[in-house]
Amino acid sequence: MAEQSCQCCGDRAQNATDESTADRWTPGGPVLDADLPESVQTAFGRFLGRESVETLSELADEINQHAEQDTISVDELCVSDGQTAHYGVVDGERYDFLCFYDAVILAALRDDPVEIHTESPEGASIEMRAVGTERLAVTPADAVFSFGIAADVDPPSDGKPNLERGYAAICPYVKAFPDRAAYERWAQSVPAATVALELADATDLAAALVN
Repeated sequence: MAEQSCQCCGDRAQNATDESTADRWTPGGPVLDADLPESVQTAFGRFLGRESVETLSELADEINQHAEQDTISVDELCVSDGQTAHYGVVDGERYDFLCFYDAVILAALRDDPVEIHTESPEGASIEMRAVGTERLAVTPADAVFSFGIAADVDPPSDGKPNLERGYAAICPYVKAFPDRAAYERWAQSVPAATVALELADATDLAAALVN
């Protein structure tokens, strides 16, 4: 597979936000159908040119509708030209990514088990094992991941969201953390609307995005 570079996950300036982290956690139940925090609903809605997006399932449907192709392939993932802290190993082949979540999507695209490694913004190592879209086996067990978008994302100028611009606004805020406390520290320092979910559930969203 030819490697390609991707600018979607570049660092963005980090500034404190006012929202309480108590409002940035999904309630129990199926993760795709849980109501997102109001700030996340509004920010993703603005990116899509609508009032709000209430759930991850609704968001995945909207993204898929605006995708240029019906399905994505491994070649379209955000592969790095060099080694990174975010990678997946499948069949002895290592794929390095700029965003850890691409390794989760890799698992959704492959039938073989994928061993995934990532590091939190504070440098904690997190290990995952994925088989297709099954629930992830995660170490540490309390690990969570964030999903969000820049709080100042612009609405589409022509009524249709530019997905490349969207990835640039989303990828910096998709991170893994060893526990919820680590997520909360990070969430207070970034200029984004984010929500935290159990890392073991990360394959649910990946499956919705590739199907």
